[in-house]
Amino acid sequence: MIVTKIQIRFADIDVLGHVNNVNLQHFFDQGKVDYIQKVLGLSGVWRKEGFVQARTETDYLAQVFMEENICVRTGVCRLGNKSLTFCQQIYNADTGEIKAASVSVNVAFDLVEQHSVSISDKWRKAIEEHGIETL
Repeated sequence: MIVTKIQIRFADIDVLGHVNNVNLQHFFDQGKVDYIQKVLGLSGVWRKEGFVQARTETDYLAQVFMEENICVRTGVCRLGNKSLTFCQQIYNADTGEIKAASVSVNVAFDLVEQHSVSISDKWRKAIEEHGIETL
């Protein structure tokens, strides 16, 4: 599991005084990028190969406020031939309260040829060594 500290910005807050749900998706994306960089060794800019998101499902469990110490937990909970499923949680690092949970299917993609590809043996090995998670 990779843990990513989130800096909540003033622009993330909506008129209700909490982080808008759209911005929580940005936090989940930040967690995925952190996982991909740390586990797979890919940079944040992909030129030939990477992943495209095919599906996402999010449960919003509690409000997130600007003053909170927020982190994202990210792990791979399913590894297929061409896709992987990220399981993530946004939580308050001080209390442990889970604020939102997300599951997203991401497909390995050849950015030059513009089609899905099998997850490489190198990536598969790195993911398996890091561990398949259950949240």
